[in-house]
Amino acid sequence: MTRNKQIKLRTLIKASAGSGKTFRLTDRFIYLLLKGASPESIIALTFSKKAAGEFFDAILCKLAEAAKNHEKRKRLEKEFEFSISSSDLRIKMSELLGAMNRLTLGTLDSFFFSILSSAPLEHGLAIGFNLLDEATEREKWLKTLRQTFDESVKERSGLIDDFTLATAEAEDRVFFSWMLDLGISFRNHFALCPDVKNWGSVDQLWPETSLWKQLVENYDHVKDCQNCLEWLENGKVIFEPQLTESVKGKLSDALRDFLNYKPGSDLSKKSTVFKRLLKESMKNSRFMTVTYRKDFQTSGEWVLALKRVSAYIIGEELKIYGTRTQGVYRLLETVVNSYNHKVMEKGGITFSDLPILLSNSGDELERLNRNYRLDRKYEHWMLDEFQDTSPSQWQVIEPLLEEVLYDSEDSRMFFCVGDQKQAIYGWRGGDSRLFGHLEEKFSGRLEIEGMNESWRSGPDVLGVVNQVFGSKGDPEIMVPNWNRIWEDHIASPNTKDKTGNVAWWTSKDEIEHLQAMVNLIKEIDPVGRGWSCAILTQKRKTAREIVDYIRRELPGVPVEEEVGSFPAKDNGFSQYLLSLLRAAIHPSDKWAIGHLKMCPFLDLDESEFDSILERVRGGVYEHGFASFVIEWGEIAINGVEEDAKDFVQKRMQELLSMAQTFDKKGERDIDLFIDYARRNQAGKGAMESSIRAMTIHGSKGLTFDMVIMPEIDGGSFRNTGYGGGQNGNGVDLYQCPAKSGIGFEWVLAKPKKIIQESDPFLSELLETDEETAAFENLCKFYVGMTRPARALYLFSKPPSPNSKSKNFIYLLNDTLSASNEIGQEIIDQHNRLVGKRGSDFELAYCTGTPDWWIEKKKVNKKVGDQEGFKALNSTPRKFRNLSKKRPSEKELNEITVNELLEEKYNLGKDLGTEVHSLFEKLEWWDADGANEWLKINKCEISDKAVDLFLNTLRNQEILKLFIKPDHRTEVWNEYNFVFQKGDELIRGIFDRVVLNLSDDESIESAEIVDFKTDRSESGVSVEEMADRHRAQLEFYRMALSQITGLKYQKIKMTLIFTSRQDLFSWV
Repeated sequence: MTRNKQIKLRTLIKASAGSGKTFRLTDRFIYLLLKGASPESIIALTFSKKAAGEFFDAILCKLAEAAKNHEKRKRLEKEFEFSISSSDLRIKMSELLGAMNRLTLGTLDSFFFSILSSAPLEHGLAIGFNLLDEATEREKWLKTLRQTFDESVKERSGLIDDFTLATAEAEDRVFFSWMLDLGISFRNHFALCPDVKNWGSVDQLWPETSLWKQLVENYDHVKDCQNCLEWLENGKVIFEPQLTESVKGKLSDALRDFLNYKPGSDLSKKSTVFKRLLKESMKNSRFMTVTYRKDFQTSGEWVLALKRVSAYIIGEELKIYGTRTQGVYRLLETVVNSYNHKVMEKGGITFSDLPILLSNSGDELERLNRNYRLDRKYEHWMLDEFQDTSPSQWQVIEPLLEEVLYDSEDSRMFFCVGDQKQAIYGWRGGDSRLFGHLEEKFSGRLEIEGMNESWRSGPDVLGVVNQVFGSKGDPEIMVPNWNRIWEDHIASPNTKDKTGNVAWWTSKDEIEHLQAMVNLIKEIDPVGRGWSCAILTQKRKTAREIVDYIRRELPGVPVEEEVGSFPAKDNGFSQYLLSLLRAAIHPSDKWAIGHLKMCPFLDLDESEFDSILERVRGGVYEHGFASFVIEWGEIAINGVEEDAKDFVQKRMQELLSMAQTFDKKGERDIDLFIDYARRNQAGKGAMESSIRAMTIHGSKGLTFDMVIMPEIDGGSFRNTGYGGGQNGNGVDLYQCPAKSGIGFEWVLAKPKKIIQESDPFLSELLETDEETAAFENLCKFYVGMTRPARALYLFSKPPSPNSKSKNFIYLLNDTLSASNEIGQEIIDQHNRLVGKRGSDFELAYCTGTPDWWIEKKKVNKKVGDQEGFKALNSTPRKFRNLSKKRPSEKELNEITVNELLEEKYNLGKDLGTEVHSLFEKLEWWDADGANEWLKINKCEISDKAVDLFLNTLRNQEILKLFIKPDHRTEVWNEYNFVFQKGDELIRGIFDRVVLNLSDDESIESAEIVDFKTDRSESGVSVEEMADRHRAQLEFYRMALSQITGLKYQKIKMTLIFTSRQDLFSWV
């Protein structure tokens, strides 16, 4: 291939959102074809299957259009600087279609899979290996752990000792679940950082200049503490200004804490003055400033002695965390090696295993031979979405790319496109730092180009994007790495004249947000007018709840969630089938038996109950789970109304597909299948002609005419998991990023934040991590705000002047509010979109044309017109003429509409949700084991929520509910139920039920406990608050009575109001 003036052979393009990178990629592919390259010699890799499919379609369309359209052919001729005939294009299109089955246009994962498939034995795999889904992986891990545990007991190995070391003696409650999460979460960490010396070896990892490494051998901190106390109390320490007696007393108390320090004690519970002294004394200065209401400065021997004591404490704590890390390493070494032998070597792998298997191939000669074969096969390389590439993936392809980039004949093409501002898959291993690594390593061989002209969005949307993300304002948010790569976006010739609108409304009331969003959809009617519309959220749960809300308020509007459903959990029909299985294997399970007896899907005769359960057991063991779903599903579906059968049959088909997949393993363990089914997620998808609700992550690469973002709050941009390695059972590992920008260098169990902030070495790393967290948060919201072509609508709580949390609301307020003076007429025009709202509902910002959407005429009747939209309601969910209802809906004549909505759709109250999640994990409270319980269960829970949870338990009446009684009990936490009441089908979830049992385990009485996280209202008594929820609890009592057979007067009901740490009970 000859060099061409217009087409550069080696190019790295930094492409902003909507700038047409796919257009450039397809141009390059066609250029290569026209210059004589065979389709099979070009490899084009991207991040998702969808993008890969679109890439192939775009190439074919561009070839076909240029072949028949002279203007489009002329554009290619101008771009490539040589003449092109229609026949040339038709020939290349024919060649491309003929080579379809030999093309390599796909994802990195599919490319790696094909390499392993061609030579599995070279990489220690069985022939015919297969990829495991998430649920199957968990099942394989659990079996491996059980076998490994049994082997450890027989061989008297140190597995339990290592577990004790790693978990601080929590093994009596959580061994298998803890180990399961450890293995799944950190198996790849073990593969990427296999040297034990890099796990917790603080003596080797910390610099020799660290203060704690300068202490004399056998240093005794007690003497220094006693001297500091004596000098302070005798007035031998001079402070400027002079200490008040109050401050002197606080310092003395803090010094006693230093004196009484024991390695491993919880420093986070020490006094504020202790923490300030610890941090201040670790600074590299001979002076010390003590801050208590004002600053007091001192120096001299008192400061030096305190520095030694603080250094000793830091060193002892770091050694403890190092020892725990080594315990985690040894556990991982044991279970990962066992899993690899029992599962992976026998053909069970996951996507994350693919690059690790390829890069860790033991035989260097085999790896060189493999790379040689691939280099001969692929002459030209194209990489898309490079910012989402992981270090392990890069290790596989880097040697291949070096051959292309250093090609002595300059005849091979390398074309790489990405956008560091859209690096939102760090949690999957993506590392945007590879962009800088690629740019630096191949700086002399790569042409660097930028693309910031948007072919997606109009000037109104782009103006706000530039204002928010290009502000270079608060340095705690707009971190240096972001400012370095930012370029203002400009509208392309195709979009510069597009009218559009951006508006941001605020209210403290989440229900106002939801109702305003409904009015906005109703007014614009995007589906009826032919505008594409998306609702983007941060959490999957929020997207699902918003879809439910819109379907309820606008039943004629087609709205679908694309976050994936759980067919075994999200409907009463599937829950019934799982309860039938559960009862068959656990006939004493009161919940499963009670649930079956009150379900409307199957009439069960009490005398036939045992024989039915025996029939289920026998059928599963003999024929498998697919046979069970078909047999019992068809029996139950006969009772379903015709207009609901489409939905029920869809769920039944999804459950059947799960069962068939599970049966292929030859497994008949009913408990494993129930767990597998509950965890299995159905595929995502929605009609184009619908309002589509999805996460911001799921929207990447998509374009919509209008976007609604109702969930833009959250914690500080700089909040960090301190290295990003955390699993669901409280294991938090810090991974020190490698200086090369690829992967990480060492691992340490996460110390308490006071240690992080006090130790100079760790605090420097923490600053880097906080900047990384801020960068990733900017990326997330940048992706969301660059999806719309025409309009962007934001809803949030109002910015709080007293809030210290620098989150996205803070950023919007910082960058938009000062420049936006809104006239009353403009306010009225925008507020007409959302309808009449409450007094605190305000328009915080707007720009553009509020009625941009009238360009298109409606093709349907107005949203909400039942006759016009009835056919579009695509998922009927009615059973046997039963109207679907939840207990929290109550009777409309007993409660106001606002209260009803607040109860059912209390979205976005993150603090309340966090507190609720802690209570749902609590069976019984053990004061002695409280710290360990919190350590395990407070992952991803804010400190504020933990404090509120603990404050609630300080109410002795509430605490009594969670102290295990002397008699026999059974506790149900977060149990779903479905039952029939008259002509209604009632669904709900018990927060907590405590069954009081007799010696023969029959149920004597019960208590329903429901947690309410409503905000405490001034002047409203706890009795008045309870009255709002009384109808809901009566439904719960009715359900529990049907399940257990208890009389109403035997069921006590209790409401716990966490916001005011109070409760209300009645019988």
